Amino acid sequence: MKRLTIRSALLFSLSGLLLAGMTTAAGAIELEDYLADAEGASYAGRQATWCRYGGQTQFNVVSIEHAGSLLMVEGGGSSQMVGGGKYSVVGEASSGLALSGWSTITPADRYVTASANSETRLGREIVVVTVEEDAALRARIWFDNETGAALGSEVYDGNGELFRLSWMLDFDPNPRKIFTMMREQDSTYDVVVAADAGDLPDVVAGYLRVDSYAGPDDSLHAFYTDGLFSFSIFLVDGDLAAGPFGDAETMRVDGSDYRWLLTPTDMWLQWVGGGTTYVLVGDLPPDHLEDVLRELPRPSPGNIFARIWRGLFG
Repeated sequence: MKRLTIRSALLFSLSGLLLAGMTTAAGAIELEDYLADAEGASYAGRQATWCRYGGQTQFNVVSIEHAGSLLMVEGGGSSQMVGGGKYSVVGEASSGLALSGWSTITPADRYVTASANSETRLGREIVVVTVEEDAALRARIWFDNETGAALGSEVYDGNGELFRLSWMLDFDPNPRKIFTMMREQDSTYDVVVAADAGDLPDVVAGYLRVDSYAGPDDSLHAFYTDGLFSFSIFLVDGDLAAGPFGDAETMRVDGSDYRWLLTPTDMWLQWVGGGTTYVLVGDLPPDHLEDVLRELPRPSPGNIFARIWRGLFG
């Protein structure tokens, strides 16, 4: 049975999510300018990330460095680096991917910069930008005045509840390890090439499909963004082994059930429909996620119960 492993999916999705995040601009011109400055910022420090959904809470602390288009994240005994069209993992399971190309992301117009106010955090002068959608709070982002770096962010769901929080615990405007790692790294990269997206829609609940790639394990990977949030969706023929979703809880959207996992930074979902296994990985807020699921292929009726039956009786 084919398997889209959590590691291969994460490696592949981050190559899109992080690279795209570095070039994203959303909403009013003020936010676009701030995000452009953050894209070129140089800094290092420890970052805490917290996410809550469905009665679960996930939290972690990682060390990060950012220098121009390069981003390095250290945690869990390995290091990940994104930049220059490449994504690599250095550690016990070293591996790398190189994108053959990626698209410029078009900003969405549903976000409005409601305010931009000065504050002091970590002993630094910053500006906090409040982003609204349909006159409701959607996000706050804290930008360092000197470097332009994004020092923290809050994301809210459709009910105005905090969904995700990230914050720099300490901040150094002089990254060091990232350049040493670049000099010492001798990775072999698998080249990821563009592929036709098949029957996947061009736009899903306001999220534009900007790229699609031939993925690992004969899968298809499509990357969607609305300019502020994003998600990747993987398609593999057949019914995959449950893998990390074996003990996952299910959510119901308009009568369809989806297995879901929460991480400190995003949501993972798995379902099977029409003989194809779908895995979605995204940082979009829960109300957006439900809207997206309504416009993607649905799970086949009775699929989850069939897998439970096979698990019990073979």
